Amino acid sequence: MTRRQYTQHGLTVPYIAAWSGESLLSPPIERRTGKAGPFLAYVDESPYDRDEYGALWVRQALARGRGRAKFATAHALRQRQAAARLLCQVCGTDTLMTSPDRQLFVLKDTGQPVTEGEWTTAPPVCLPCAQVSVRDCPHLRLGHVAAWVSQPQVIGVAGILYDPKTLRRVPLPRNRATTKITYDDPRIRWILAARLVTALHEVTPVELDELAAVPPADRPPGHP
Repeated sequence: MTRRQYTQHGLTVPYIAAWSGESLLSPPIERRTGKAGPFLAYVDESPYDRDEYGALWVRQALARGRGRAKFATAHALRQRQAAARLLCQVCGTDTLMTSPDRQLFVLKDTGQPVTEGEWTTAPPVCLPCAQVSVRDCPHLRLGHVAAWVSQPQVIGVAGILYDPKTLRRVPLPRNRATTKITYDDPRIRWILAARLVTALHEVTPVELDELAAVPPADRPPGHP
């Protein structure tokens, strides 16, 4: 599926990037009790507020292309779609169509290559968009690492954790914006998810500069 590509000041706006017109909503929350015990919920919750594993998700307006692109911030729903369906985070195309056996992940450089079992909230990128991502993304511009991954597995979410007793946000260290929790962690009942978390398995580190450029004729139809 070809999606409309936006640019801003000469930079390609990633498919998963949030826009200033896509405000985060703050509906009231409450504690509810189900068959498995108490859990966090919206007062006016609908079936669309939870993912298939039961995690509660933030509500965010949908208005891609409206206002100013926020390159450093991912839109909750589009990040979730891209991570779950292995869509390219830059152009939104299905990476399985061009690379069914392995996906390319490009992550911020933390001083080591991509490791086996590493957790990330970054969806994959298609090969034609790999260089675009390191050129235009503020997180990757200062340094990046890349790897082919044969077994990416969604294992949980990243978001804001709430105290079960007070329903107040659990404080985080200054260098962390969210808490990452697996779906089998009991705390999943008290988190407001904003990103899917993927574990990377069967990892083969690679240098992007060594990857051959994909000729335009080999790109998927409609690819930017």
